[in-house]
Amino acid sequence: MKVTWYINNFRLKGLDRIKNIIGSYKYNYDSFTTSTWNRCLQLIPYLEKMNIKCSISDGNNLNTDIAVLIRWQDNSAYNLVKRLRDKKVITVLDLCVNYFDETGVFPGGYGVNSNQVEVMKKLSVSVNGIIAGSEYIKQRAKHYNPNSIYLPESIDYNHFNFVKSKKDYLNNYPRAIWSGQSVKSSEVADLYPKLKERGIPLTIISNMNPEMPGPYIYLPWSYYTFPKNILNGEFCVSPRATDNTYDLGHSHFKIGVFMAQGIPALAAPLPSYKEVIEKTGGGKLCESDEEWEKALDELLENRKMLWKWSQAALEGMKEYSTELVAKKYKLFFEKLLNDKKREQYVN
Repeated sequence: MKVTWYINNFRLKGLDRIKNIIGSYKYNYDSFTTSTWNRCLQLIPYLEKMNIKCSISDGNNLNTDIAVLIRWQDNSAYNLVKRLRDKKVITVLDLCVNYFDETGVFPGGYGVNSNQVEVMKKLSVSVNGIIAGSEYIKQRAKHYNPNSIYLPESIDYNHFNFVKSKKDYLNNYPRAIWSGQSVKSSEVADLYPKLKERGIPLTIISNMNPEMPGPYIYLPWSYYTFPKNILNGEFCVSPRATDNTYDLGHSHFKIGVFMAQGIPALAAPLPSYKEVIEKTGGGKLCESDEEWEKALDELLENRKMLWKWSQAALEGMKEYSTELVAKKYKLFFEKLLNDKKREQYVN
């Protein structure tokens, strides 16, 4: 089985292009979006251990059994799908954002416009299957393509291999930590006064220094330093709006990656956050200002509870390991190949 992952504007030249074709090229993960390395690059070594040959292309190479489009959902993607289908290639659209519903533009410049929705609906009915990064997106995708599946963003424990120790929770004053794009930091800025009132320090891991109402510790984001930097907090915070279809489709990774290293989460009740927190017991959902305040007071008063959450998160997130999730990808790819064989037999 050969799977090619198509990434828009992916460019390699000369020797690097040859290395990519034969599978020996080493990618700089910092050159890719988080969702791209999470939903593509880190899966490849595990898939290849299962005898699935993988490569990456910008759309020039159509020689493959299965094509997966990653973060590529414009008219050029639609044209690529048509070219692939003409070559009898199985096509799959990977979605980590809900592009089925228009939201307009949020402060920070992100969101979904009407043109993106139109192209997404056209793409969805053209591909053989859709892989969704959250259950919410899968349910939206099923309206347009019944062969849609939820395959969660995963934790590569070969990389995220640091773990919080018990003394951090018994000796340290609990520190809050948040990670994300600086343009999406407004909601943690809204939470900041509640942290400040309680003397809770805040650490931010981001691509840029975001504006906050007061001082905080800033750590530049890099894939290569992220696992160790995660340990600079005793609990992660992820306040998020729950009144729009963009945020509701959000994956668990923003909190899941912390939980996997034993840092519990206080988070808004987005469907994906609810999934991992309720499944693992590694944190608490906070829907209102009152619930945020109560949760912060509770963890300050009860350090043993914070440690209990830490251990629950650490154990529960193992289900989301890249090794296990890659096996689900393999099963889905095999299903697509079998569907193609059945279709050829019938015809």
